[in-house]
Amino acid sequence: MNLRALIGWMACEGYARFAEIDPSVIERLCVWLRNRESSRGNGKLNSRTIANYLLVVKDLYRQRAKLEDAPLVDPLPLETTYEAAGVTRAGAGAIPFIPDPVAIAILNEALRWIEDHGDTIVRAEALRREAHAEGLSRGQKRLASHYVRRALQAAGWTCPLGGPLDGAYAVRAAAVHLVEACYIVIAGFVGMRVSEILSMKVGAVEYHQVGESGVKQAYVAARLFKTVDDPDGRLERWVAPAPVVRAVGLLERLSAPLRAISGRDELFLVKNTQYGEIVPVTHMHIGWRINDFARHVGLPPHEGKPWSFSTHQFRKTFARFIARRDRTQLLGLAEHFKHASVAMTARGYVGSDFDLHELVNHEARAETASALDRLLAAKRLGGKMGERIVAGNARFRGRAGEQVRRDYVAFILEETDLRIHACDYGWCVFQQETSRCGGELEPDEAGRAPAVCLACANMVIETKHRGYWRDRRARNAALLPGANPMTAAVLNEAIGQCERVLAQIGDGDEQG
Repeated sequence: MNLRALIGWMACEGYARFAEIDPSVIERLCVWLRNRESSRGNGKLNSRTIANYLLVVKDLYRQRAKLEDAPLVDPLPLETTYEAAGVTRAGAGAIPFIPDPVAIAILNEALRWIEDHGDTIVRAEALRREAHAEGLSRGQKRLASHYVRRALQAAGWTCPLGGPLDGAYAVRAAAVHLVEACYIVIAGFVGMRVSEILSMKVGAVEYHQVGESGVKQAYVAARLFKTVDDPDGRLERWVAPAPVVRAVGLLERLSAPLRAISGRDELFLVKNTQYGEIVPVTHMHIGWRINDFARHVGLPPHEGKPWSFSTHQFRKTFARFIARRDRTQLLGLAEHFKHASVAMTARGYVGSDFDLHELVNHEARAETASALDRLLAAKRLGGKMGERIVAGNARFRGRAGEQVRRDYVAFILEETDLRIHACDYGWCVFQQETSRCGGELEPDEAGRAPAVCLACANMVIETKHRGYWRDRRARNAALLPGANPMTAAVLNEAIGQCERVLAQIGDGDEQG
């Protein structure tokens, strides 16, 4: 449908071939798209829709070798389709991922539920069922409720929000929210699609040896439906970190009674309130429940309003995190996501996921712009590059320098290929000729280390990294009393590095 609309616009503008499309034509197309009315009758097209149209043109250019007619030059040589369409973090409804503060809050809360309170909630639910069954065996339903209350009050358990688990309603509600927390942890830490997560069954966690190392890695097994012809999907495995393994274990324990009654083996089951059947949780139902969990735990608002979660946002947020942390992991991410192009790679065809490349490029540029803006306005920075920036950024500081700073950042992004790369302890304003880690196009992760980076001309440290250097100093200082002379010398050197960095960025005062 996007291609059909594009061809209609081309005909009206007098273009007969895709080969005639160049950056100047794209500029006119963007003007037309921004003024075009939505087919839903709710105003102009939003930025995401415009990006979809531009992606059609970009894909025609990418596949030009296979087409008789295609753009001959890159229609968007200096920006991504997201940027050309005006997709920004502030764009209403245009954010394709969960904002960082909201993502951190919901994942932290879900982790707290499964790690600190998961066993308690599962035991409370088991005790509720046992006490209820004992009460029913006495022949009275009211007596069953009494047995449940008495047993739970004697146990004295509390829910994650601090309230007592002293009744059937409180325990059932906690168990329901624990299932939601398990889904959030799996989606946020593995990035699986909702269909894949909901297809998980008993025994989903598998351990397989990594090469010849003797080390075993945990995986979750589930069904892949996208790009698969079989309507029942194809069994695949995803790498699973420890919190995900724990979440699956809790789901197996929580779903055991429902599985026993129904004979089903899925982990996400629910009793249908209308017919009393035990059925798998649906996509729409789990989407509603994620938002209910967010309301229940009191997540902070985003820009004054509660964030509206969808199941696919966790997958996008996972991809965005990987893209921001290390772009060299793109192929691994595509393989982890089970993209079709990587499956074709195994059969001798080297493919690539262009949508993922778009996301990576967009996020890398956005992170560079954000970091540059802060560094140019900073009064205190650590690292060799940080010292150079502070020595010459006076004109960029304060309110008077805001416009100058924005213009300079825009110039850097448009006219250079500069990218700023993040790590736990600082930023690398990468330049190959001065790189001490040995990186060629970007920092070499194997060669990066605090001591190496501190001696590198590319290193910048700002006050947001203060916690890392304080923690490193404290950890080394704690080892010092019992260390032999040689080890003590190494520890003192590390402590000295931390002291120098903290002296540069400020050990206690906030940056102006």
